[in-house]
Parts: sequence; structure tokens; C-alpha cells
Amino acid sequence: MNNQNKEKFSLRINGKTLVIIDWANVHGWNKTLKWKINPKRLFQYIKTYPGIIEQRFYHGVDEDKEWSVEIKKRAEEVGFTVVSKDVKWTPVYLNKQNHFKIVIQKLFNVLDVIKTTNSDISTKLYELREKLEDQKVYDSAYELIEELDAELKKLNLNIDELQQQLYEPVKRRKCDFDVEIARDVFNFSNYFESLILFSGDGDYAALVEDLTINKGKKVIVVFAPGHKGKEYEKITEKLQEKELNYRLFLCSVKQLKDDICEENNIPADFSAGRDKNIIA
Repeated sequence: MNNQNKEKFSLRINGKTLVIIDWANVHGWNKTLKWKINPKRLFQYIKTYPGIIEQRFYHGVDEDKEWSVEIKKRAEEVGFTVVSKDVKWTPVYLNKQNHFKIVIQKLFNVLDVIKTTNSDISTKLYELREKLEDQKVYDSAYELIEELDAELKKLNLNIDELQQQLYEPVKRRKCDFDVEIARDVFNFSNYFESLILFSGDGDYAALVEDLTINKGKKVIVVFAPGHKGKEYEKITEKLQEKELNYRLFLCSVKQLKDDICEENNIPADFSAGRDKNIIA
């Protein structure tokens, strides 16, 4: 089949449209996708659609990391309205977190058993040495026993150090934009008919549900495979029951790859028509 007869993928947008990009979520897709999204190409691609009133780019800036500061700068230069705040690093004690506490305790129990076992082995090695001395065995056997005993003691010391470290807090990156995005969407709600949300995070499901069911908006959620909250399945079911399923579209970002990826390896003479289906 001739690729020129294929219809190029495009988003079906109704009326004035607000674009929301939660960059922390989008950036987190890289490992799954095996390719990166270029902010400039993303902005230019979205700009090709009529009715775009604004493209808002939410990014937590870590001032100690040059690449983080550079992302904000690049996003502003290409034309995004950038909403940013400083990244916070908060201490988290793993042994006090409900979802880690049980696992940490099991790990400690295993490590304690290993230490006890190592001590028992060390004791038996010395018992063996005494028996070898009675039988006047060569010094090489003694050296081997000393070496094994030293390794066991070293392992126990390492376990002690690991257990101590597990009691120390780890730093957790905290810079969510859930509140800011919900606030901005609410404030803009009288000025748009459609919303494009670049984030499959289920935390936004309540916002999407309110927009589609209560406010009569159309929402396109762009997500990466494996990065879409299960909450959207329930919203889809509710919309189908109300015969409003046309108001929510879930679009895999892979459909947009040719237009927004970091490096476009498509030959210059390649047909403009691509093997894509219109899904939104």
C-alpha cells in the first residue's frame, strides 16, 4: 500500500485550547520510550493547531544542576509560558514509611541471620584449626582458615554499616505541580473548550473528570505506555454511561514521535504521509 495514501496523524481539537505540560512527568517517559522529547519541537508542533491560546510548561528547577536551569531557559526561549519553583529535598526515613517499613524489617531480619551464621562459621573454623593442630597439619591450612575468618568478619562489618545506613534518612525530590496546574486550569476554564494535558499521572484524573463531565470540556490526555493512571479507565466508563465518551481522548505520545522527538531521523525525501491512525 502506498504510504502517500495514509492520513497523517493529528489531534482533533475543538475551539480554543489550553495546553498543559507537566515536564517532570514528560521527562520521566524517556527510559520507557527510548527517545527524548524536544521542548522546541513540541512547542512548534502544538503551535500548528489553530485555537491554541497558551502552552504552559511546569518545571521544578534545581539551582544546583545546570541542566535543570537550562531546561527552564530553553522552554522560555521557544515560547512556552513557564511556571516554575525550586525543587525541595526532604528527608525520608525508610524504616518509618508504612510501605517500606515491613520490607526494611524483613531485610534486617535476614541480615541478622547472616551475621549469626557467619559468627557460627567463624567459631567452627577455629574448632577445625584446633583439630588440625592436634594432627600437625601444614601451616597453609592455618592461613586458609585465617583468611576465611577475616572475610567473614569483614562481611559482618559491612552488614553493620548497611543496617546503620538504612536508619539514616534519604533525600526525596519534592516538586509537584498538581495544585498549580489545577488552579490554572480552573482560572482558564472560561476561556477554552479543549485541554491538552501532557501527563498520564492519575493525580489529575479528578480534574479531568470535572472538566469532561461537569464543565462540558474536551480533554486530550497525552501519556507514555506504562505511564497512564488506572483512574482514567473509570472516567472512560462514566463518560460512556453518559454517552459523553467523545469528551475524553487518551493519546499515546508515540503517535507524536515524528514531530516532537529530540532527533528526527526520517530521511528528507520520505513521504509526508505516515502510517498513523487518527485517534483524537
